[in-house]
Amino acid sequence: MFKDKFLNNLLQKAKSKKASILLPELSDTRIKQATIKLKEEGFDMPSITDFSCNDDKYIDFLLKRKFTVNWPEKEILNYLDNSINKALVMLACNDIDGVVAGCTVPTSDVIRSAIRIIGVDKHSKWVSSIFLLKSPSSPKILTYGDCAVIPEPSPEQLAYIAKDASYFHKLLTSDEPKVAFLSFSTNGSANHYRIDKVKEAVEIFSKKFPNIVHEGEIQFDAAISAEVAEKKNKNSILKGEANVFIFPNLDAGNISYKITNQLAGYSAWGPFLQGLNQPVHDLSRSCTIDEIISTVAIAALQN
Repeated sequence: MFKDKFLNNLLQKAKSKKASILLPELSDTRIKQATIKLKEEGFDMPSITDFSCNDDKYIDFLLKRKFTVNWPEKEILNYLDNSINKALVMLACNDIDGVVAGCTVPTSDVIRSAIRIIGVDKHSKWVSSIFLLKSPSSPKILTYGDCAVIPEPSPEQLAYIAKDASYFHKLLTSDEPKVAFLSFSTNGSANHYRIDKVKEAVEIFSKKFPNIVHEGEIQFDAAISAEVAEKKNKNSILKGEANVFIFPNLDAGNISYKITNQLAGYSAWGPFLQGLNQPVHDLSRSCTIDEIISTVAIAALQN
């Protein structure tokens, strides 16, 4: 059991999925310790060596991928020698249910291999990310996106980031998503080409996903405070109750989750990748054992 009630509830729900999640970076002591704790909690935590007899299948799989065209067999074998690549191939071949990796390599390495091997979900079109921000003093949980992947998202990308973030928020919190498309303007209070991009994203989202509560363009304070919303935007749909925040670019998203974490004391869980065909999540190279455990639980929940 963990001190964090939300994490305990998450672990219980995740265990019921009976999903097998692989942590391939066993050379890292944090991974070893997290694996031991997860097994004690009742999670199915396989090892790469459990599937050594399937190497021929994995080689055949890679030979059929576009990115390995003209690769000699030696190059295929070298590629599979990388534990993260092999774990992703095992996932693509449905021998496991999810992969959590990245505590020893840059995020770009994990995402690049995941796109090559797992592929992008046709309903998402792009890979992006979210952070879950958990209040230290209340049960309120916020979802921020994108904070780690797409530097300058187009209006369509913003719309799909919001769609995927809404799904994640509902999955992890059971709360109905209420989406705020953020800008430095609220309901036309300013004019700028950057605001126009957010407005276009809202138009796309409204047409494609009208059943998800949303509003934009809107400033952060008007999205999260009922008092501010009453002053700035009397006809607000969100009325200061937003829980999913879509940032106009990576600068804003990345800076904001760190400010929320460092100044407001919210715990920041993530980044969690969204938009892939199967559950793959990236770990920060500074991640803690508890962060590894929570990420494994989230990967399990997605099954």
